Parts: sequence; C-alpha cells; structure tokens
Amino acid sequence: MLTVEAKFDGQTMVTDPVALEENPNFTQELAWPVDNKALHQHRMQRSAVKVIVSSYDVAAGQARREEIGYVVLNLRSAHQDKVIF
Repeated sequence: MLTVEAKFDGQTMVTDPVALEENPNFTQELAWPVDNKALHQHRMQRSAVKVIVSSYDVAAGQARREEIGYVVLNLRSAHQDKVIF
C-alpha cells in the first residue's frame, strides 16, 4: 500500500492508503485554506510544502513504513484560487 503525506505550516495531512501498482490513483486532495495575506507571508518566508510518498508492508500483522521518496514544493510560485460562497 502507498500513502502520500504533506507537511505545511506545522500541520500534516495524509491520504488514505492505495494499492501499490504502476500508476497508483490517489483520489484525495491535500489542501490548506490560506488567505492572500498569509500566502504573501509564506512567500516572503520562502515556506515550502514537503510531500512524502511512503509504502506500507502489512505482512505478518505488523505494519512497516518505508519512505520511497519526497519532493519539496516552493510556495513562491503558488497562486490562490478564488472561492465563491
């Protein structure tokens, strides 16, 4: 099984596990609500989102986590979508 974990601004979000296959299909979105002022502050501080992909081996009743890889996303190029209520 695979999971994706994202860390930003002291918070961590994790997807539900999906099957380990050639093209895993993650159907969850990991998102933080950030207003324009906060996004500007994070850009100025060069904040980043660290995204970690891990595998889980659940053989013999014990779950063993192994980090497969990660990417660090720089927020300087992030943009804010407009939300209409």
